Amino acid sequence: MRDNVTPYVLQYQLKRNLRPFTRAEIRKLPRERSGVYALWRQTGTEGRHECLYVGESTTCVRRRLLQHYDGATNPELYAQLRMFREIVQFSVEFTSGAEETVLLETELIRSWQPKTNKNKLE
Repeated sequence: MRDNVTPYVLQYQLKRNLRPFTRAEIRKLPRERSGVYALWRQTGTEGRHECLYVGESTTCVRRRLLQHYDGATNPELYAQLRMFREIVQFSVEFTSGAEETVLLETELIRSWQPKTNKNKLE
């Protein structure tokens, strides 16, 4: 992990830095950066969010999010995105390398247990 940044702090940052899940917003991300990301669905009227999915890319988070946007991966997630597209948001935390990326993704999945990450929880 980066100096003085704990998994708890990164979880907090991911929960706070939400962006609309739109192609235009995803394209604002830098190219060729590794990192973890979370897809969120707004629940209720109090501004609460449920984590739908946690993912990672050790090469390009931007490209990976665009794949999700286009429905090219994970049928369960795609069904959620189709139903709730207008209220889905995403957040990204860039990492310094592949090892950090994979470790952080694993920690986030264990912590939040998103329903569309079932295959990675087993």
